[in-house]
Amino acid sequence: MFNAGAPKGYKQTEEHIEKRKRFGSGHHNWKGDDIVEKAGRTRAERKYAAIECEKCGDKNKRLDRHHVDGNTKNNEKTNVIVLCRKCHMIIDGRYKKLVETAKRNQPKAVAARWN
Repeated sequence: MFNAGAPKGYKQTEEHIEKRKRFGSGHHNWKGDDIVEKAGRTRAERKYAAIECEKCGDKNKRLDRHHVDGNTKNNEKTNVIVLCRKCHMIIDGRYKKLVETAKRNQPKAVAARWN
């Protein structure tokens, strides 16, 4: 049987009790429950399986989770969509800039490939 907690009759020392009080908001480095941006993205990756791009249907191995409202802390199903890298860049507006940079920096034969 699983034993949750200290054995019966176990007395915790004063030092141990004081140490327990320093967790969470009692700790001197506590900054609140606010999560960092990367943690929200990681949580979305774990929560929603990525099988294919919801926009183009690509089953590429590199699939991103896009937060519709831009808030990475909001991991509601209605706010997270699975996209391939290209569709994600198009929605974010990064793809157009990438194409313009490629056209400017590449020879004409290579730049034509981006159209």
